[in-house]
Amino acid sequence: MFKGTIIAQIIAVLAGVYLAKLYGEEAYGFLGGFISITSIASIIGTLELNNCIITSKTEKQSTNWFNFILVLIPVIVIIFFLQLFILSNFFFIEKIDLSIFYLSFIGSLIITYNLVHQNLFTYQKKFTTLSNIKIFISICTVIFQFLLFGHFNKLGLIFGFLIAQILLLTYNFNKNKKSIHNIVFNKIKKDIKSNNRLIKFLLPSNIINSLANHLMPILILTFFGAKEAGVYFFSIKVLAAPLFLISSSISQVFYQKSSELNNNSNRSELYATTKKIVTVNLVIIISFLFFINTLGIHFLNLLFENQWENLNLYILILSFLIMARSSFSPISSLIIVLDKNLIGLIFNSYLLIINIIAIYTGSIYNNILHVIFILSLFGGIGYFVILCFFLNHLKKTK
Repeated sequence: MFKGTIIAQIIAVLAGVYLAKLYGEEAYGFLGGFISITSIASIIGTLELNNCIITSKTEKQSTNWFNFILVLIPVIVIIFFLQLFILSNFFFIEKIDLSIFYLSFIGSLIITYNLVHQNLFTYQKKFTTLSNIKIFISICTVIFQFLLFGHFNKLGLIFGFLIAQILLLTYNFNKNKKSIHNIVFNKIKKDIKSNNRLIKFLLPSNIINSLANHLMPILILTFFGAKEAGVYFFSIKVLAAPLFLISSSISQVFYQKSSELNNNSNRSELYATTKKIVTVNLVIIISFLFFINTLGIHFLNLLFENQWENLNLYILILSFLIMARSSFSPISSLIIVLDKNLIGLIFNSYLLIINIIAIYTGSIYNNILHVIFILSLFGGIGYFVILCFFLNHLKKTK
């Protein structure tokens, strides 16, 4: 599965750079807004009950949850977008093309369905299938985005992404057609009572986390336009590539090991393991950030022929945020392992508030760099503070 993740990420980054040159900042800005909306909607669309598919004790229970969530998704997504339309009517709809809004609705349904199918594959331990899916979706997305450039200069990236997701959805339903059956609602009702903490605690925390991580491209698109949103989204995509790989390779392994060490009250080894992972992560990300801010940025400027305004500054300023995020994200499962969910909720709320303060300040001074600077500085400080909190906590209790 990790091999598939690496291949998919390499394809996404390399092709993403070429497609960025091909389409330009504005198209990337629309894509950033689309991805952000669908990412938030996919969290809300399942009410986090998709976790029950994976944690079920029997295959019958897992498939029952799978079928229930398939029915639940359109209901929740429709309600979410109706509320979004009403609440955002003051500024969002007027400044962003309605087509982005409608495409985001369609995309949210498709993406959420695909995520639920992947949850079922995870329960069934079909890791080869999951690995192949990652490669398939990366290749198909790039191919269709390239083919559609001549027909849709601004929305080709979104249409290409959607077509690839539709093909994946067709494959998923065909693969899992034997798992589709009538829902046993009595069992669902009983299971919801035993898993009510998912809705009460995990859902609000994950929604806030999703907003904190994905809201900014929407806000920049709204207040500063598609070009600025495109430069921001592309900068984050390039800078976060190693973070994604690190998280994919380390997070699940660390989650399992940290749970085991904590359950065995072996806090000394847990502290040593955590400290080692943080150190290695920082060495890797600092090396990458040095490269991207020296040789990398010169390559991008030559490729884009200096057409992407402020790209150098965006990458430089956002490097601090990415460095801080990379130091904590791979070990963020400590929040669950050490039962510090309240700390996690406070931290995610802090990040969301920083997003709002940043965009408010930038809109007052009509300067996008104010937004980027506040977001990177205070967001980065927040990540380092929560990292120090957990390291100190482990050190004191080892």
